[in-house]
Amino acid sequence: MTALTARIDTLHGAAHIDEVAHNHHDRALLRTAVDAGVLHQRAPGFVVIPGTSAHVVRARHFRAHLTCLTAAQALGYPTWSTDQRTHIVVPRDRGIRSSATRPTTDVLIHRKTTITPVTVDGLPLVHPAEVVACALTCLNALDAVTIADAALNRRDTTKEEVAELLTGRYSVTARRRLAMAEPGCRSPLETRTRLALRSLGLLVEVAPVIEGIGETDLLVEGWLIVESDGYEFHSSLEQFEKDRCRDQRALAAGYVPMRLSAADVARGERFIQRAVSRALLGAARSCRLALPSDGGIMRKIDHAAL
Repeated sequence: MTALTARIDTLHGAAHIDEVAHNHHDRALLRTAVDAGVLHQRAPGFVVIPGTSAHVVRARHFRAHLTCLTAAQALGYPTWSTDQRTHIVVPRDRGIRSSATRPTTDVLIHRKTTITPVTVDGLPLVHPAEVVACALTCLNALDAVTIADAALNRRDTTKEEVAELLTGRYSVTARRRLAMAEPGCRSPLETRTRLALRSLGLLVEVAPVIEGIGETDLLVEGWLIVESDGYEFHSSLEQFEKDRCRDQRALAAGYVPMRLSAADVARGERFIQRAVSRALLGAARSCRLALPSDGGIMRKIDHAAL
């Protein structure tokens, strides 16, 4: 890597010529690198190291940083959205016009007063608090809260840090969504299930630790344990055995365990609400729950349970 391409690399793999070429010699080296295919000239005055992420190229072309959904995905926060646009942030007072060489069709531009640049895995992002605040304002409620849950759970930011960025009358919805976020939530499956059930008005505890059982995903109305099982973490034989053991301990302690698969949760809020509501009604109204009336059998059961 030459000194010139090293400069471009420090600018995340894409740079405007005025950022890296400071004299005639530098510009000549740039032309040579482009001719040799070491660099690609994507637009007049703008060069890219081959293989640089399209999101990064778009952000750098606008002299911007990645934020919102794009930055959240770069940080490894789970999302439900399939939006492929690049979310970027620029200073509030900067004007941007679309052009033939710099179109805005695949870019969503956010204008903010506070921009704190950070580099994560070579990507030009902003501070996680700003990523979350932007998501809470821009995205739908499910994606926004899913991102907030992940950032809080990983301790990348705090509710207080995010709240400081959500001021003014246009942030009312975002602040309400922030209040819905739960640092104890460990997966997007739990987030979606929690939001779906709380929208019915149900009492839903997040990650409660129950004596003799351990930490569970969600506890609904104080007795229905709802676990959201993603295949990635529940497909091994060891985890299969652990899950069944936990279910047995839950029943022994007077709780009713229920498991939703990732496919169940992905089917949407209506499916989640229907499945859990049926479980609540079926268990609570059951006339089948009874112990044997024979005293001899009861003594055997009591002894076997020791």
